[in-house]
Amino acid sequence: MRLPTHRRRRRVGRRLASNGWCVMSITADVEVLAAIGPRVRKSPFWDDTVQAGLSAVSSYNHMWLPMSYGDADEEYRLLTEAVTIWDVAAQRHVAVRGPDADSIVQYVTAIDASKIDVGIAAYAPMVDHHGVLINDPILFHVDVDEWHFSIADADIRLWIDAIARERGADCSVTELDTVTLALQGPLAEAVMSDLGVDVDGMNDLEQRSATIDGLDVMVSRSGWSTQGGYEIFLDDPRHASRLWTAVASAGQAHGIGPAAPNPSERIENVLLSYGTDTGYHANPLELGLGDTIDLDHDDFVGRDALRRIRDAGPERRLLGVVIDGPRRDTLPHPVPISSGATTLGELRAAAWSPRFAVNLGLALVDRDVEPGSTGRAEPPSGACELTFVELPFEEPLPGHDR
Repeated sequence: MRLPTHRRRRRVGRRLASNGWCVMSITADVEVLAAIGPRVRKSPFWDDTVQAGLSAVSSYNHMWLPMSYGDADEEYRLLTEAVTIWDVAAQRHVAVRGPDADSIVQYVTAIDASKIDVGIAAYAPMVDHHGVLINDPILFHVDVDEWHFSIADADIRLWIDAIARERGADCSVTELDTVTLALQGPLAEAVMSDLGVDVDGMNDLEQRSATIDGLDVMVSRSGWSTQGGYEIFLDDPRHASRLWTAVASAGQAHGIGPAAPNPSERIENVLLSYGTDTGYHANPLELGLGDTIDLDHDDFVGRDALRRIRDAGPERRLLGVVIDGPRRDTLPHPVPISSGATTLGELRAAAWSPRFAVNLGLALVDRDVEPGSTGRAEPPSGACELTFVELPFEEPLPGHDR
């Protein structure tokens, strides 16, 4: 099923298919290309995304993750007003199975996993022995003695397996071939209904088995946006294109279009991106994740370190920033924020916000930085003044009353 492609840079999509090069990132004047080869895996949906006009990718869990189809404004509109189809096969699944699966899952996560019933999932931050966040997966309780981690961009299988082996646990830890197709946007439920999937009354992070075009799948009410939607898990990647075609066909009547994790929408609504927003030396407490972890249940990796951080108070905090000036490009890498000669922290992510009609960002800064104070940064798009604000973003924003 060929979806309508966005007009801008369809030439790039053809180049993806013809000679193995793809656009990795775009600046004002330069296209940076990367060769497609076996070191980084192609998604089972690769050919479908190329045909849909794929124009930019990123490496995520050793797999190419679609990032754009050439028109950021149209992708945002589809996500917030209609419905979008995402290839998120790079969101890999790690399975822990066996008699000791429950105890190992409990030990490697900073939550009380015993509260997660079979058929339900939860956000499950994971930290190392120093309390540093190393992944923030969604944890699915699939069956008795079986759990699946839907992971962010880090080799968590190696971590969990090493801990399980060191503890002599009776369980297996494997990366699954499961591929994920996301359906995101306010019309996602209507598309699922047209596919014959019963999603009536589904709670957030609830799972249900379903059949789509004769394929057995698992459906979860989840996804990396706040616009509502579902993730469809297919265990046999050989049928990925068939699943894509079925979902795209059902979505035609609802104006479906191809899209990807959207930097503007996720910053507007403060969906944390592991690595991008956090770096690789941050703990959950300074990232504002204190309400997602449980420091009072049985021992887990990093518990004592997190308790010490809690008692002393985290040294940094995550704040929002409102950035002055006209529309800017998405921030390609973190940049320092300063006030005079004092470095306050880092601007970790930034993007234009269609919702607020201003440039917004997320900053990891010293704990003494207060909302309402100002700073200066020099991203590639040019030096800018910014104002710190509490999260989540709410109107009126400083200097941008509407």
